[in-house]
Amino acid sequence: MKTILEIQKLDRQIRALKREVEHCPASIDFKNYKRILQEGRARFEQLESQANEIIKTYNTLMNRYSNQKGNSEIIRKRNVDNISLDNISSLISDANSLVGDLSEEHRRVEDLVRRSEEIVRKSGELSNKLTEAKARSGSIKARIEAKKQEVAPKIVELENKIKELEPKVQDKEKYEKYKAMKANGIFPVYVPLEDNFCGGCKVELSLNFIERLKTKKMLTCEHCGRIIMYDK
Repeated sequence: MKTILEIQKLDRQIRALKREVEHCPASIDFKNYKRILQEGRARFEQLESQANEIIKTYNTLMNRYSNQKGNSEIIRKRNVDNISLDNISSLISDANSLVGDLSEEHRRVEDLVRRSEEIVRKSGELSNKLTEAKARSGSIKARIEAKKQEVAPKIVELENKIKELEPKVQDKEKYEKYKAMKANGIFPVYVPLEDNFCGGCKVELSLNFIERLKTKKMLTCEHCGRIIMYDK
Protein backbone atom coordinates (compact mmCIF):
# COMPACT_ATOMS: atom_id res chain seq x y z
CA MET A 1 0.00 0.00 0.00
CA LYS A 2 2.91 2.29 0.78
CA THR A 3 4.11 2.10 -2.84
CA ILE A 4 0.66 3.00 -4.20
CA LEU A 5 0.58 6.06 -1.95
CA GLU A 6 4.02 7.07 -3.22
CA ILE A 7 2.72 6.77 -6.78
CA GLN A 8 -0.32 8.85 -5.86
CA LYS A 9 2.00 11.51 -4.46
CA LEU A 10 3.87 11.61 -7.76
CA ASP A 11 0.60 11.74 -9.67
CA ARG A 12 -0.36 14.78 -7.55
CA GLN A 13 2.82 16.54 -8.62
CA ILE A 14 2.14 15.72 -12.29
CA ARG A 15 -1.38 17.13 -11.98
CA ALA A 16 -0.03 20.26 -10.30
CA LEU A 17 2.34 20.83 -13.24
CA LYS A 18 -0.48 20.33 -15.75
CA ARG A 19 -2.61 22.82 -13.81
CA GLU A 20 0.23 25.32 -14.14
CA VAL A 21 -0.29 25.10 -17.91
CA GLU A 22 -4.08 25.15 -17.68
CA HIS A 23 -4.14 28.21 -15.42
CA CYS A 24 -1.25 30.20 -16.83
CA PRO A 25 -2.09 33.67 -18.22
CA ALA A 26 -1.77 32.43 -21.81
CA SER A 27 -4.28 29.62 -21.22
CA ILE A 28 -6.71 32.07 -19.63
CA ASP A 29 -6.28 34.35 -22.65
CA PHE A 30 -6.97 31.40 -24.95
CA LYS A 31 -10.15 30.51 -23.06
CA ASN A 32 -11.29 34.12 -23.41
CA TYR A 33 -10.45 33.98 -27.11
CA LYS A 34 -12.56 30.83 -27.58
CA ARG A 35 -15.39 32.45 -25.59
CA ILE A 36 -15.31 35.50 -27.88
CA LEU A 37 -15.44 33.24 -30.95
CA GLN A 38 -18.37 31.25 -29.54
CA GLU A 39 -20.23 34.40 -28.55
CA GLY A 40 -19.41 35.87 -31.96
CA ARG A 41 -20.88 32.92 -33.85
CA ALA A 42 -24.00 32.98 -31.69
CA ARG A 43 -24.35 36.75 -32.09
CA PHE A 44 -23.91 36.62 -35.87
CA GLU A 45 -26.61 33.94 -36.06
CA GLN A 46 -28.87 36.18 -34.00
CA LEU A 47 -28.12 39.18 -36.21
CA GLU A 48 -28.76 37.11 -39.31
CA SER A 49 -32.12 36.04 -37.90
CA GLN A 50 -33.00 39.66 -37.11
CA ALA A 51 -31.93 40.74 -40.59
CA ASN A 52 -34.16 38.08 -42.18
CA GLU A 53 -37.03 39.25 -40.01
CA ILE A 54 -36.47 42.83 -41.14
CA ILE A 55 -36.43 41.77 -44.81
CA LYS A 56 -39.69 39.89 -44.28
CA THR A 57 -41.21 42.94 -42.55
CA TYR A 58 -39.98 45.21 -45.34
CA ASN A 59 -41.62 43.04 -48.00
CA THR A 60 -44.86 43.08 -46.02
CA LEU A 61 -44.69 46.86 -45.73
CA MET A 62 -44.11 47.22 -49.47
CA ASN A 63 -47.18 45.10 -50.18
CA ARG A 64 -49.26 47.16 -47.78
CA TYR A 65 -47.88 50.36 -49.31
CA SER A 66 -48.92 49.18 -52.77
CA ASN A 67 -52.43 48.51 -51.46
CA GLN A 68 -52.61 51.93 -49.82
CA LYS A 69 -51.36 53.56 -53.00
CA GLY A 70 -54.09 51.79 -54.91
CA ASN A 71 -56.69 53.03 -52.43
CA SER A 72 -55.43 56.60 -52.74
CA GLU A 73 -55.77 56.39 -56.54
CA ILE A 74 -59.39 55.25 -56.18
CA ILE A 75 -60.18 58.16 -53.86
CA ARG A 76 -58.33 60.63 -56.07
CA LYS A 77 -60.21 59.57 -59.22
CA ARG A 78 -63.63 59.87 -57.73
CA ASN A 79 -65.68 62.54 -59.47
CA VAL A 80 -66.52 64.90 -56.60
CA ASP A 81 -68.91 66.91 -58.80
CA ASN A 82 -71.15 63.88 -59.31
CA ILE A 83 -70.95 62.46 -55.80
CA SER A 84 -74.09 62.65 -53.70
CA LEU A 85 -74.22 64.23 -50.28
CA ASP A 86 -75.00 60.84 -48.79
CA ASN A 87 -71.64 59.51 -50.00
CA ILE A 88 -69.52 62.45 -48.84
CA SER A 89 -69.22 61.06 -45.32
CA SER A 90 -68.06 57.74 -46.79
CA LEU A 91 -65.45 59.54 -48.90
CA ILE A 92 -64.18 61.50 -45.88
CA SER A 93 -64.05 58.31 -43.81
CA ASP A 94 -62.04 56.55 -46.52
CA ALA A 95 -59.63 59.47 -46.77
CA ASN A 96 -59.13 59.64 -42.98
CA SER A 97 -58.56 55.89 -42.85
CA LEU A 98 -56.01 56.17 -45.64
CA VAL A 99 -54.14 58.97 -43.85
CA GLY A 100 -54.08 56.93 -40.65
CA ASP A 101 -52.81 53.84 -42.44
CA LEU A 102 -50.10 55.79 -44.26
CA SER A 103 -49.02 57.40 -40.98
CA GLU A 104 -48.77 53.97 -39.37
CA GLU A 105 -46.76 52.65 -42.30
CA HIS A 106 -44.43 55.63 -42.05
CA ARG A 107 -43.84 54.86 -38.37
CA ARG A 108 -43.15 51.22 -39.19
CA VAL A 109 -40.64 52.18 -41.88
CA GLU A 110 -38.80 54.49 -39.46
CA ASP A 111 -38.62 51.67 -36.90
CA LEU A 112 -37.37 49.33 -39.62
CA VAL A 113 -34.60 51.75 -40.57
CA ARG A 114 -33.59 52.19 -36.92
CA ARG A 115 -33.37 48.43 -36.37
CA SER A 116 -31.37 47.99 -39.56
CA GLU A 117 -28.87 50.65 -38.51
CA GLU A 118 -28.52 48.99 -35.09
CA ILE A 119 -27.77 45.63 -36.71
CA VAL A 120 -25.12 47.19 -38.95
CA ARG A 121 -23.51 48.90 -35.94
CA LYS A 122 -23.46 45.75 -33.80
CA SER A 123 -22.16 43.67 -36.70
CA GLY A 124 -19.27 46.10 -37.13
CA GLU A 125 -18.37 46.02 -33.43
CA LEU A 126 -18.52 42.23 -33.35
CA SER A 127 -16.42 41.92 -36.48
CA ASN A 128 -13.73 44.15 -34.95
CA LYS A 129 -13.64 42.03 -31.77
CA LEU A 130 -13.33 38.81 -33.74
CA THR A 131 -10.59 40.26 -35.94
CA GLU A 132 -8.64 41.37 -32.86
CA ALA A 133 -9.11 37.99 -31.17
CA LYS A 134 -7.90 36.08 -34.24
CA ALA A 135 -4.87 38.34 -34.54
CA ARG A 136 -3.87 37.50 -30.96
CA SER A 137 -4.55 33.75 -31.20
CA GLY A 138 -1.16 32.93 -32.76
CA SER A 139 0.87 34.55 -29.99
CA ILE A 140 -1.40 33.04 -27.32
CA LYS A 141 -0.86 29.50 -28.64
CA ALA A 142 2.88 30.10 -28.80
CA ARG A 143 2.91 31.18 -25.13
CA ILE A 144 0.93 28.08 -24.11
CA GLU A 145 3.33 25.85 -26.04
CA ALA A 146 6.29 27.53 -24.33
CA LYS A 147 4.74 26.81 -20.93
CA LYS A 148 4.14 23.17 -21.92
CA GLN A 149 7.78 22.83 -22.96
CA GLU A 150 8.82 24.32 -19.64
CA VAL A 151 7.01 21.70 -17.52
CA ALA A 152 7.39 18.74 -19.91
CA PRO A 153 10.80 17.55 -18.61
CA LYS A 154 9.51 17.63 -15.03
CA ILE A 155 6.45 15.58 -15.99
CA VAL A 156 8.60 13.02 -17.82
CA GLU A 157 10.87 12.73 -14.78
CA LEU A 158 7.89 12.07 -12.49
CA GLU A 159 6.37 9.56 -14.92
CA ASN A 160 9.65 7.67 -15.04
CA LYS A 161 9.69 7.49 -11.24
CA ILE A 162 6.18 6.01 -11.33
CA LYS A 163 7.34 3.38 -13.84
CA GLU A 164 10.19 2.47 -11.52
CA LEU A 165 7.77 2.05 -8.60
CA GLU A 166 5.07 0.05 -10.40
CA PRO A 167 6.94 -3.32 -10.32
CA LYS A 168 7.29 -2.88 -6.55
CA VAL A 169 3.52 -2.72 -6.00
CA GLN A 170 2.51 -5.85 -4.10
CA ASP A 171 -1.29 -5.50 -4.16
CA LYS A 172 -1.93 -5.47 -7.90
CA GLU A 173 -5.69 -5.49 -7.43
CA LYS A 174 -5.63 -2.30 -5.35
CA TYR A 175 -3.34 -0.65 -7.87
CA GLU A 176 -5.60 -1.53 -10.79
CA LYS A 177 -8.52 -0.06 -8.87
CA TYR A 178 -6.43 3.04 -8.20
CA LYS A 179 -5.70 3.51 -11.90
CA ALA A 180 -9.33 2.90 -12.89
CA MET A 181 -10.66 5.45 -10.39
CA LYS A 182 -8.03 7.99 -11.42
CA ALA A 183 -9.00 7.50 -15.09
CA ASN A 184 -12.64 8.17 -14.11
CA GLY A 185 -11.72 11.51 -12.60
CA ILE A 186 -11.68 10.43 -8.94
CA PHE A 187 -8.45 11.84 -7.52
CA PRO A 188 -6.84 11.58 -5.09
CA VAL A 189 -8.08 8.03 -4.76
CA TYR A 190 -6.81 7.30 -1.25
CA VAL A 191 -7.52 9.99 1.35
CA PRO A 192 -7.19 10.17 5.14
CA LEU A 193 -9.93 10.61 7.71
CA GLU A 194 -9.76 14.20 8.95
CA ASP A 195 -11.55 14.37 12.30
CA ASN A 196 -14.99 13.12 11.25
CA PHE A 197 -14.67 14.32 7.65
CA CYS A 198 -13.62 12.72 4.37
CA GLY A 199 -10.15 13.92 3.45
CA GLY A 200 -11.25 14.20 -0.19
CA CYS A 201 -14.70 15.80 -0.40
CA LYS A 202 -14.60 17.27 3.15
CA VAL A 203 -18.12 16.01 3.91
CA GLU A 204 -18.86 14.95 7.47
CA LEU A 205 -19.21 11.19 7.88
CA SER A 206 -21.74 9.35 10.02
CA LEU A 207 -20.65 7.89 13.36
CA ASN A 208 -21.66 4.45 12.14
CA PHE A 209 -19.39 4.84 9.07
CA ILE A 210 -16.47 5.95 11.24
CA GLU A 211 -16.89 2.97 13.58
CA ARG A 212 -16.85 0.60 10.61
CA LEU A 213 -13.82 2.41 9.20
CA LYS A 214 -11.92 1.93 12.45
CA THR A 215 -12.48 -1.80 12.11
CA LYS A 216 -11.91 -2.25 8.38
CA LYS A 217 -9.20 0.47 8.07
CA MET A 218 -10.38 1.31 4.51
CA LEU A 219 -13.87 2.22 3.29
CA THR A 220 -15.30 3.91 0.23
CA CYS A 221 -16.68 7.37 1.01
CA GLU A 222 -20.46 7.42 0.72
CA HIS A 223 -20.33 10.89 -0.85
CA CYS A 224 -17.42 11.10 -3.30
CA GLY A 225 -16.37 7.47 -3.89
CA ARG A 226 -12.80 7.95 -2.69
CA ILE A 227 -11.20 5.37 -0.43
CA ILE A 228 -10.80 6.67 3.12
CA MET A 229 -7.95 5.23 5.13
CA TYR A 230 -7.82 4.95 8.90
CA ASP A 231 -4.27 4.57 10.13
CA LYS A 232 -4.51 5.23 13.86
